[in-house]
Amino acid sequence: MKYTFSIPNPSSQLLHIRLEIDCEKGENIHLQLPSWRPGRYEIANYAQYLKNILITGPVEQVSYKKITKDLWVFRAEEKGSYKINYAYHAAQLDAGGSWVDPERVYINFINLAFSVKGREEESIEIKLKLPSEYQLACALPQPKRHQLQSQNFQELVDSPLIASANLQHQAYKINGTRFHIWISGQVRFDWELLISEFKKFTLRQMQDFGEFPANDYHFLIHILPFPHYHGVEHQYSTVITIGPDHWIGRKEGMDRLMGVCSHELYHFWNVCRIRPKAIQPYDFSVEAYLAEGVVAEGVTTFMGDFYLLKSGYYGIPEYLKLLEKSFERGFENLGWENQSISDSSWDLWLDGYKAGVPDKKVSIYTHGALITLALDLILMKNGHRMHEVMKQMWVNFGSSEDGFDLRDFKTIISSFTSAPDDISSFFDRFVWGKEDLFPVLESLLPSIGLEIKKVPRENKLETGFGIKTNQKGKVLRIHPKAEAYQHLMIGDSILYYQYRDNGLRLTFDRWNKEMEIFLPNSTSDTSYFVDYKIVQSGPSEAFSRFTHS
Repeated sequence: MKYTFSIPNPSSQLLHIRLEIDCEKGENIHLQLPSWRPGRYEIANYAQYLKNILITGPVEQVSYKKITKDLWVFRAEEKGSYKINYAYHAAQLDAGGSWVDPERVYINFINLAFSVKGREEESIEIKLKLPSEYQLACALPQPKRHQLQSQNFQELVDSPLIASANLQHQAYKINGTRFHIWISGQVRFDWELLISEFKKFTLRQMQDFGEFPANDYHFLIHILPFPHYHGVEHQYSTVITIGPDHWIGRKEGMDRLMGVCSHELYHFWNVCRIRPKAIQPYDFSVEAYLAEGVVAEGVTTFMGDFYLLKSGYYGIPEYLKLLEKSFERGFENLGWENQSISDSSWDLWLDGYKAGVPDKKVSIYTHGALITLALDLILMKNGHRMHEVMKQMWVNFGSSEDGFDLRDFKTIISSFTSAPDDISSFFDRFVWGKEDLFPVLESLLPSIGLEIKKVPRENKLETGFGIKTNQKGKVLRIHPKAEAYQHLMIGDSILYYQYRDNGLRLTFDRWNKEMEIFLPNSTSDTSYFVDYKIVQSGPSEAFSRFTHS
């Protein structure tokens, strides 16, 4: 089968698409559009962006029937070539969407390519009608200019592309693999420095996994003129959208770029190949419920940052600041009291990528990374590390393409410790359970010469009364254990307040009605919203073992 893409009017952001299929007489063709994509476990309903489906056969126009919101069926009355013409509104510029404008074409085929049921293993030719000066960045083979070749549907939808006359390209090679860096947007950094740092974290990851089964790998990076941060993993590439562009030229912006690139490269092994059973293989037409988010994203988040420490990009102070932010994000939210990380992973299909109900759930990224840190420190006490666990996961489930579940992960961790019952207890309490992880981390950090302290914030409204606002006084969060939780609502606007010896007098606006409350001082020493400070309290050799072993 063959796809042809054209963009007659880039400003309209409409991609014009033609799918050509050779059909047998009497064949029923089921055209299934994906409803979700790899790396994002929520229904996206890409069919909402399609326009003007028209099917023609060898003789005349063919009628079709829409069976579900994203499944179309037609019958081939004659043998021959059938053409499915349609348009897709490509106006989503993040790492999982598609975008067209007068300067670039960016396509995630998962958004807009039909899976032809029963014929998913057929090879697919892709032709792009683009301006002659456009370069093409994509992991798929390019037999001719502006043409791509895919072995099957799964390979097609796992191979996004960027095309533009202004693409910048550099590459580096490690152990026979060529790593390509494609940049769409303004480059305000030193290429030599960037490539040097990429080489370091790439090499460290490859050394710990022992192999990188690919000849080429592509970083497809959109550097945008506005604030943004997103990355999506693929079999032989990753798409990253980040901005603003002037920020990337500074240390803070470069840290974010390095962080997301290290994270996404780690996904080459973890998720793209070490996959939960629920997505082995992918079926993009229905939900794929999985409890393994702590492995898929928690381990990846922790290890992606850790390799920047291990490669020397982060110094110790920078890495400790990163850990402090993880603690703040992980424990400021009390979702762990209400839903386990395995259940939060399962519910990704429900509300996993939205803020959702306050304190209902945990983040598989942030909380998952803290769980991984705890497990890494437990393993370290037993003379092993998390990278050894993940290498064994690679051997058992990645290179063999066998799916895993949480019990498989627990079993491998247990095999690296002298007390497997302790690992079982840990999983019962913190992976399947809802216990407080902080005391465990607090007790484990001294083993690598670190101490963590809860530090009251200077903002007394947050620390003493559990109220977080924006700069205009709008209430954003209320600590559920604070007295304010009984009186204030998210969305109220605080007009003014006055601290008194016995509490806080506060005036606020709710729906244009001015109201006043008095909040007494807490009767305990509780600080509601706090900062976390991690300091080196032990010998430097202890943390050095953590970094280099």
